[in-house]
Amino acid sequence: MSSQNKSLRKSDESLGHQCQNSFTKPVGRNIRRQGFFLVLVLIVIAVATMAVYSFTDLMIAADETAYLTGDLVQARATVDSGIEAVRLVLAQPASMREDAGGVFNNPSMFQGVPITDGSQGNPTSNFTVLAPGLTEMGTLGGIRYGLQNESARLNINALTVLEENSDAINMLTGLSGGSVDAGGILGDATASEDSDLSTENIAVTLLMTLPGMDVTIADAILDWLDEDTEPRENGCEDEYYTSLATPYAAANGPVQTVEELLLVRGVTPQLLFGADSNRNGVLDPDEQQRYAASIETPGVLGWASYLTVHGAEANKTMDGEFRVNINGEDLEVLYEELMTAIGDEVFASFIVAYRISGESSLAASVASGASAEALAAQGIEAQDADNANSESEGTVLPWSVEALDDFDLTGGAAVEFNQVLDLIDAKVSLERNGETFTYTSPLIGEPTLLAEFLPFLMDQLTTQDGDVLPGRINLNECPAELLMGVPLVDVDTMTAILEARSQDVGGTTSDRNHETWPLTEGLVTVDQMRALLPLVTARGDVFRAQVIGFDSGSGLAARGEAIIDASTPNPRVVHYRDLTHLGRGFDLSVLGGNIVVPNNN
Repeated sequence: MSSQNKSLRKSDESLGHQCQNSFTKPVGRNIRRQGFFLVLVLIVIAVATMAVYSFTDLMIAADETAYLTGDLVQARATVDSGIEAVRLVLAQPASMREDAGGVFNNPSMFQGVPITDGSQGNPTSNFTVLAPGLTEMGTLGGIRYGLQNESARLNINALTVLEENSDAINMLTGLSGGSVDAGGILGDATASEDSDLSTENIAVTLLMTLPGMDVTIADAILDWLDEDTEPRENGCEDEYYTSLATPYAAANGPVQTVEELLLVRGVTPQLLFGADSNRNGVLDPDEQQRYAASIETPGVLGWASYLTVHGAEANKTMDGEFRVNINGEDLEVLYEELMTAIGDEVFASFIVAYRISGESSLAASVASGASAEALAAQGIEAQDADNANSESEGTVLPWSVEALDDFDLTGGAAVEFNQVLDLIDAKVSLERNGETFTYTSPLIGEPTLLAEFLPFLMDQLTTQDGDVLPGRINLNECPAELLMGVPLVDVDTMTAILEARSQDVGGTTSDRNHETWPLTEGLVTVDQMRALLPLVTARGDVFRAQVIGFDSGSGLAARGEAIIDASTPNPRVVHYRDLTHLGRGFDLSVLGGNIVVPNNN
């Protein structure tokens, strides 16, 4: 029995081990599977959590981008609002603008102008209008809050017109006591005999005033502008441009933008734009370091700061009324218009009489000079010629209103004015009962009388029948480099003009609203002023506005440059350039407005 019991016990133990193994092994495998799935779930949760966080960050970034885009749209809209505000200002007559402080430098009108005040969750939007300033020496430097008159720049498209009229301008110079070579009213402003520059070409002379310009580039620019295909001595035409790796033809006509000059042989971005990388018209500290230059460095702001393709003057008075054309055909109508405009019967009657048988002092100089030469060829002394001229004048009398009764206004005009300045020291002749009477002008070339009457006459009268006149160089605002390049007065005279101008930069006083102020202030002679008149002005009705729209809180800004033609009753934007991609251009402290300091707590 004992042996059987032992056998049974062993079999039971064996069966127990088998049962234990059969039950314990599956349980172990189930435990390991449950742990694996738990880890897998944890991994999935972690990945999902990271995805949620990434998606959240992406949505936050997208939300911020949407807000920033909206703020940028708001900034650009603020720039547009600033341009519209400038148009509204320019729609006013010049006299009203001057009464409001003018547009040359007027911080109260152009600095930190609020568009929105930040209420109701809106951004605090402002706009500021800035322009390059002028130093005491009259050169470009600093900033001002206002507009830049395009007539303060040299109009590229007017160069060919000046070139065509160089002979006439030089004739005025010669008659004024100078010559195109040296001396007279040209003086030191002309080139030396050893220079390659021909002083007979006013267009080339003006181009040569630009820093870094040479005669080969000047001729190339004029070849690009003129209509012919014949290259100048130092220029080039299609033969050169079509031989380039990327061939193109010369414009042979007006350019549309200053940047088009980059197509001209020899013109480089460095020459055209200088160190002004962000095109804000100012040499910033980082630009000074990058280019190792200062504002005194010649050409540091590039030729683009001196040139334009726009420029025009409305043929209107300061009050916005059209001037009277003293070359009108109907003399009776002209007399009535003069009485309405100037209200002075003496001047009105003399102007009408001049149109019948008048002679300017300049024309008299030409005639007497020619007569003297002709008589000298016949062996007659100049003194005898002067006596003959005096006898031909007959009885010389000052002009009176009653003298107009002896003139027939219905017979039409025989004489035209070249300039309003022709009135100065002019004469009117009349044959009556076989006797010659010569009447002298009520406008005498004496500084005191000129200062009293000439500004008013220049404002009210014109010799051209057109609503808009081509732009000339603005005496009051153009950089000294351009003004010194006007080749019709000597350096000392132009320096005196610049010194006088520095006391009233921008010509904000009423005495300097007209280009004849150097004459009325005794800085130039009548003959010098005659020669300058075709080239200079004190007005100009096309303006450049650099407008910065900005959020005072975030500092986000947009910047644009608009050129606005105010020569018409409804000023219009003739050119616009978005400069936002070049940065704000100026510090918020310069832009002004209600600067909001962010709360970082």
